[in-house]
Amino acid sequence: MKMWLTKFRISNALDDANPAPEKVLPHGSQSEDVRQFEETARLLDRRLKSAQPAQTVPDGLHDSVMRAVRSASRACERQSAPKVLRWLPVPALALLIVGGIWWMLNRSQPESQSLATAGAALERSHQLTQQAPAAVLAPLSKEMESLNRDFRNAVEFLVASVP
Repeated sequence: MKMWLTKFRISNALDDANPAPEKVLPHGSQSEDVRQFEETARLLDRRLKSAQPAQTVPDGLHDSVMRAVRSASRACERQSAPKVLRWLPVPALALLIVGGIWWMLNRSQPESQSLATAGAALERSHQLTQQAPAAVLAPLSKEMESLNRDFRNAVEFLVASVP
């Protein structure tokens, strides 16, 4: 672990353009492996900094790439679906919605069953409006009672501790 950290410090010193990793490392504490790494890293750093790019970009590269992009976009436009097929899902969805509404309105149900269902729904809604406020406020009411009790106890404590 210590050797890895030492190599990391050497690499960072060279990356920061600090030519003396000796400041980072204690003198005489380097092993052969660390010295070898330092020499290799310095040599690599010198070669990378002094190396010139071997290849240049051809003059017509940008134009040929842009031509290829334009021709590819034209090919995609030609292969895309006709405009009629793009709009087909919208009327199909509208037809499906209208058909569903028509089916809901025209399905045959006995009158008594639908009246009984409506009556039961009204009764449940009445019960819900009666029970919901109490169910929602019950935990808050308990918490408020606890806060009031704690406040009263604190006041009694303070009054009792005053001379």
